[in-house]
Amino acid sequence: MTNAHLLIAAIIIVFVIAFIVTMVVVNTHAKKVIDANAELVERHKALLERDAVRRVDLDARKSELDGQREEIQRLRQEVERMAAELKKNESDDVTLLRLLTREQRDRIEATEGMNDEQLMGYIEQQMDETLLFANSNLTLKDVAKTIGQTQKRVVQLFKHHEKYANLNDYLTEKRFLYACKLMRDNPQWTVEAVAQTAGFVTRRTFQDVVKSRVGLTPSQLRQSLCDQDSA
Repeated sequence: MTNAHLLIAAIIIVFVIAFIVTMVVVNTHAKKVIDANAELVERHKALLERDAVRRVDLDARKSELDGQREEIQRLRQEVERMAAELKKNESDDVTLLRLLTREQRDRIEATEGMNDEQLMGYIEQQMDETLLFANSNLTLKDVAKTIGQTQKRVVQLFKHHEKYANLNDYLTEKRFLYACKLMRDNPQWTVEAVAQTAGFVTRRTFQDVVKSRVGLTPSQLRQSLCDQDSA
């Protein structure tokens, strides 16, 4: 092989090597570009997903705010309604207070100057007309207010009474007699219904009162009363 041939071969080899190197560089660069583009695509995809999540969060927040606005509006309407009702009740309370004050003055005038016997008769009248004793929460203050007298006056009245030791003794007697009437008029009523209607706090209290007065149970007393009526 001549020198010319060797030179040509060398040149060809150089070109082949240069081509191979060029292709490697191009492929490497192309891979970097592709990887970079893929990374950009992933970033863009992540941004889109993040925006979608934010959009969902914003929609949920908007829905929550709308619900809060509706609740605030409802509460505002409720407050306005309560304010109007309170204003009406205040007006009614003022009117009731005036009526009660006038009624209280009338009772004071009605019982002024009464002796013990007359005042006791007035209490009996009020109790029988209004069934005030049937209120299981009735207090000394309530009774004094009803007859237009002080609590001290009521205490002294029963303290000097021959039959009753105190107000509670009197109320117990009234409730017992009323319970007897209820059992006679309504034999189908339960013991609880009779006790509650007559003003006794509990059935046990009613049973104890009946037992101490007539030595019977409420059911036995009812049967006795019915037998007397049918005799």
